[in-house]
Amino acid sequence: MRHALILLAGLAALLLPAAAQEPPIPRQQITTAELPQWLVEFSNLPRAEREAYLASFRQAKIAYQQNQWVLCIGHLADCEMIFRGNPNVWNLRACCHMEQKYFEEAAEELERARQAMPDDPVTTLNIANLQLARGQHEACITTLRQLREALPYDAPAELLYTLQFRELLCLVMLNRSPEARGLIKGISPVADTPLYYYSQAVFALAEGNRAEASRCLRVARTIFAKNAATQPYQRALQLSDIANFTPTPASDK
Repeated sequence: MRHALILLAGLAALLLPAAAQEPPIPRQQITTAELPQWLVEFSNLPRAEREAYLASFRQAKIAYQQNQWVLCIGHLADCEMIFRGNPNVWNLRACCHMEQKYFEEAAEELERARQAMPDDPVTTLNIANLQLARGQHEACITTLRQLREALPYDAPAELLYTLQFRELLCLVMLNRSPEARGLIKGISPVADTPLYYYSQAVFALAEGNRAEASRCLRVARTIFAKNAATQPYQRALQLSDIANFTPTPASDK
């Protein structure tokens, strides 16, 4: 029993959020009977090696949260000098590659993680982020909808809003703004989420009105200045590169 508890504690230490800028994503609870083989193998390492590994992995997560992508990758390399096979290492390295716009490398890491953890919601969100960054908007919408369907019924509302915002970005960049506006029907300026203001900023950018977009973003940051609620929206904007996007007129399709 004690060995099983150590394994579960190790799993918790080796998991990671999708990104420093993302709200928490619910993961299915794992029982001792369902522990992945890589974790069992990790638990068989000498204690000193496990502790060194966990220390490097913690440093990698801290570096990522501080936007130090190269340093994070270095700490992950230190981890793999001790033990290879943790899909969370591949996931985190993929995020670093994505932030540096090394999309091919990110895709390779995420595919390894997906094969090892096909139902992992963090991996799925990272895949959606990569699709958004690469301009694969239809694929991104499909991935986001699959992720929403897989989340538990009590998933945090703000997580669902951030997924909604990514889909809205994709629809706008596919020149489907009316459909995008339908996504946020019922979301008002007084809602307890940055979704309204960031959505209005996206619509303004799509219409070439940068001044209005800046105003909406400024209002959102002022209202939500005391927490990190705007970070996932800001990250999605950056990944999408919508500031440099010009929609194709419908008549040209």
